Amino acid sequence: MREGKPIDKSLVYKLLNNRVYLGEIRHRDQWYAGEHLPIISRELWDSVHAILETNGRVRGNTTRAKVPYLLRGIVFGNDGRALSPWHTTKKNGRRYRYYVPQRDAKEHAGASGLSRLPAAELESAVLDQLRAILRAPNLLGDMLPQAIKLDPTLDEAKITVAMTRLDAIWDQLFPAEQTRIVKLLVEKVIVSPNDLEVRLRANGIERLVLELRPEPVEQQAEALV
Repeated sequence: MREGKPIDKSLVYKLLNNRVYLGEIRHRDQWYAGEHLPIISRELWDSVHAILETNGRVRGNTTRAKVPYLLRGIVFGNDGRALSPWHTTKKNGRRYRYYVPQRDAKEHAGASGLSRLPAAELESAVLDQLRAILRAPNLLGDMLPQAIKLDPTLDEAKITVAMTRLDAIWDQLFPAEQTRIVKLLVEKVIVSPNDLEVRLRANGIERLVLELRPEPVEQQAEALV
């Protein structure tokens, strides 16, 4: 029996460069057509490797440019007006991200009673609250019966494991996936000069539970064909 190991960046790159998935097999340093069927298409392989050939820093900058603000569209001041994403770039190329009250932009600085809020700090505070909720010992006991009503096929033990692992692997999720989960759970974030309120969506946690349910073995097999 071989023990497993954490999935890290090097393992992901190894998987993305494994030509066995193309139906090929290696002999020494050469790859040849194998007798097994491919599980991915040549078009998909070529698309992935076109991306991998792009400089890593460029890819990272592109990803951050697409999903740079975790709370875009759901963060508001206590006056009910939205806070807008805003950034500034220093001469050294470093970017600083903020959430800025729209009222200040339309009227004058300080009109909202809020200063421009560093995005990283605000996002971290919201995530801390969310992850504390997901860790709450009574959460699953309260939520699972309601989720099972929506889908009677749910496996309580597997969902419990999935919810526990979600918090553990949060930092390894892609920014787009973190954003999707936050939008699934959070209806609105309200910021005041001395307080932060996170309002959850009705049935948001139940919907997350449903998304975390494992696929039936038949569906997993179909996905590989």
